[in-house]
Amino acid sequence: MNPFLKQVAQYLYDKYHSNINQITLVFPSRRSQVFFNAYLNELVEQPILGPEVLTISEFVAQLSGIQISDQIGLIMRLHETYKRQTGHDEGLDEFYFWGEILLNDFNDIDKYLLDAEDVFQNIADLKEIESRFDYLTEEQKKAIETFWGNLGKAADSGNREKFMEIWNELSAIYQQFKNELIEHGEAYSGLIYRNVLDNFSALEQKLESEKYVFVGFNALNACEKSLLKKLNGLEKAMFFWDYDPIFTEDVNHEAGLFVRENLVQFPMPSGFLFESREGSERKIKIVSVPGQVAQAQVVNQKQFLSGLSDVPEFDDAALVLADENLLMPVVSAAGSQFDSINITMGYPFQNTPVYSLISQLIDLQKNARKMGGELFFYHRPVLSLLNHQLLASDESRKMIADIYKKNRIYIPAKELSVDKGLNLVFSPYQSWERFLNGLLNLIQLLSMRHKQEENVALEAEYLYQAYLSVQRLSDILGRIDKKEMSLQLFFRILLQHLQRISIPFEGEPLSGLQVMGVLETRNLDFRKLVIFSVNEGKLPTTSTIHSFIPYHLRKAFGLPAYEEQDAMYAYYFYRLIHRAEEVVLAYDSSTDGLNSGEMSRYVLQLQYDSGFQAEKIAMNFDFKAAKAEAISIEATSEHQRKLLQRFSERRLSPSALNTYLDCKLKFYFQNIAGLRQQDEMMEDVDPRLFGNLFHLAAEVIYKPFIGKTIEKQDLEALLIKKNEIEKAILAAFQDEYYKDKELSEVVLRGNNILIAEHLKTYLEQMIRNDLKQVPFRIIDLEGNFEDSFQLNLNGQAHLIQIGGIVDRIDETNDGVRVIDYKTGRSLKLDFKSMEDLFDREYHDRRKEIMQTLVYAEIFNRQKPEINVIPAIYKIDDFFNDNFSPEIKYRRRNFSYDEVAEEFREGLQMLLNEIFSNTNVYEQTHDERKCTLCPFNKICRRG
Repeated sequence: MNPFLKQVAQYLYDKYHSNINQITLVFPSRRSQVFFNAYLNELVEQPILGPEVLTISEFVAQLSGIQISDQIGLIMRLHETYKRQTGHDEGLDEFYFWGEILLNDFNDIDKYLLDAEDVFQNIADLKEIESRFDYLTEEQKKAIETFWGNLGKAADSGNREKFMEIWNELSAIYQQFKNELIEHGEAYSGLIYRNVLDNFSALEQKLESEKYVFVGFNALNACEKSLLKKLNGLEKAMFFWDYDPIFTEDVNHEAGLFVRENLVQFPMPSGFLFESREGSERKIKIVSVPGQVAQAQVVNQKQFLSGLSDVPEFDDAALVLADENLLMPVVSAAGSQFDSINITMGYPFQNTPVYSLISQLIDLQKNARKMGGELFFYHRPVLSLLNHQLLASDESRKMIADIYKKNRIYIPAKELSVDKGLNLVFSPYQSWERFLNGLLNLIQLLSMRHKQEENVALEAEYLYQAYLSVQRLSDILGRIDKKEMSLQLFFRILLQHLQRISIPFEGEPLSGLQVMGVLETRNLDFRKLVIFSVNEGKLPTTSTIHSFIPYHLRKAFGLPAYEEQDAMYAYYFYRLIHRAEEVVLAYDSSTDGLNSGEMSRYVLQLQYDSGFQAEKIAMNFDFKAAKAEAISIEATSEHQRKLLQRFSERRLSPSALNTYLDCKLKFYFQNIAGLRQQDEMMEDVDPRLFGNLFHLAAEVIYKPFIGKTIEKQDLEALLIKKNEIEKAILAAFQDEYYKDKELSEVVLRGNNILIAEHLKTYLEQMIRNDLKQVPFRIIDLEGNFEDSFQLNLNGQAHLIQIGGIVDRIDETNDGVRVIDYKTGRSLKLDFKSMEDLFDREYHDRRKEIMQTLVYAEIFNRQKPEINVIPAIYKIDDFFNDNFSPEIKYRRRNFSYDEVAEEFREGLQMLLNEIFSNTNVYEQTHDERKCTLCPFNKICRRG
């Protein structure tokens, strides 16, 4: 392999030798400058002064003496120009987005040396095209005619009128904006280019070099072409083009779209012997990998990167990323076998934790609201910030636990500002100036904290780059009129500003394995190449050109459209691989989500149009595990000891008994392993929470009647006044939803207002149903009932506690009712046999009845002389005319005495099994029960 830049270095060194410092080389990128100097250093025999090397942008800026202004200031100046010219009073917030588009259009107009008046001309008469645009080709004239002809035929609409209203002003806006920039010494890149061309004769004295050598360009805009022509006319220019003859000889090959023209207009020196490589000499492997990140593992396959040392030469091998998000996975994969890796591309700042922190700060401010004159923050961004790696601390973890415990959807700002850092985070920022200053202070504070920690070099660099960028934005905004800058617009500008930042990597640029993006490969050649994400949509990249100038007019006036962009990437791809000895093209073949798994059109062209055979390889990673084996845990004496100790000190609830019957393994996780379900914020009232609210509200309503007999007039008074019911609902929300008994005022908002109305409807109907039972006496509400049960295990007696909270116990003429409130919709209040209640394999086991009978048993043990009636208030049945809460046994009402002996026998057998040291804790066979289980991920059933 004889690299292109090495060929150029050899020619120039042979021609100029020690006088090579008299020429200036202009490259499309900085990376090609570094490689050129490296090749030149290999040729020199003694110390000499090297040539000046510049990028094309640096060269033009050097000639003009004007620096490019920041985009924010340009858009704001454009906004003022627009308002003066049109008379519209459009706010900056509305203008900013399409102001960016308009600025890009003006930039294109100048770079392509167009007459803005022609571009923005309103062609009312199509015949005018022939006379006005005589300098255009027939094809270009046809494109103009197509656009204006179609627009004329279109039906009148508000959008069309709005377009024409703005279109007719754009030429004047462009001219006025341009004049103002020149007057103030400001410019965008296109204006600088045009200024150089307009004043070229006056700038000739700045052309001090003997020759200006342009190396390896591809697509040239009109300004660049004109500049090259002028330099060539002065015999001060030399040109070198890099290409594969295959796509210059084929006039239909998109990769040669620009090079074919360049070779004609700007021929290379006659003495330069351009060397290429025949396609048949290349070994190309096309590798399909099922997964975007999984592509990185191609690096670790010896068949693809064999024959390289741990520290390869700088042009030995390169990893090229069509998708730059693969940077970290690829570097991580390569680091396992290469000691030296040089990363040419920067790391996007938006992938750093500091960017996520700033983004979350913005979300926090956007979702803040004032209630009762006090500022509150929404819980989601609050929790995200408190959990953030740059802010997390013991104090923040306590705050998180408190938010979950009290289910605080909105948190007062004053309660979050517990230290200096959190005060900066959770402050009310009424203006963008305050937010910007607060952000700078926060970054400084975090930087000081990280100085005291070890192994935080990356975080420190992220914070440093963030501070520089935010301070730079502050300086920019400090020089412009800020009256119209809203906080929302500032947030948008800030994020856009940060998204443009790339964090540079430090390292030796000419050593080791090269990792770079597609644009960094211009002019570079490597012996071995691995190109990642060679997918359609990644290579070529799919991006929409946002422009006020419609497609047909862009084509007519020679402005770049998507075809030119595709041709540029085709050139980059084919030029890159044409000297390589081995090329590996990896693409993501998965079809998940929006990814089509389609290889790039360039790969298809290589397969079918290149004249040589590419080897196709499929890398498959079988991540799909076999069906999860059933989990079972054999009980031990230690397990038995834990259970006996646990339930001698605290009660074993009927819910736990039902859990055991549903899934013995779940019982093990909860009561032996001690696993807890993670707390969740209840922003919306789900069925479980609705049931809890109903329980609490019903308790508050009937609490004044505990120990008293309720008469008809008592219940009628509740229905007439209704304020007691409303107070009960608010009290329920305070205890169960907000979980804060010290809350001074409960204010319901949004969906909770509807939930409260539903609760009110159900509670009123409960009272109407209870009217049919009067008189009755309330014995207890939400009472704790428990009793001791004896177990005989291995010849020893043990006492355990069984019990729970009984929703309501009342006494009617028929006896004492043990009542459980239930909100489930599929509940059945009857059972046929006692065995069905204890049969874990029975698909329709009546868990609610089982629970109520346990409470009845406990009450019966304590007061055996009383007739106990198990009952369930199923609230979905409240509105039935024949509402009846009594549980049916074999289709009839019954009292607990009738089933007590049989139930005790079943309960005793169940307890003996639970506490046995020969038990086996197995998963349920019914996987439908696993759907909502908090431990289903452990069992691999989630």
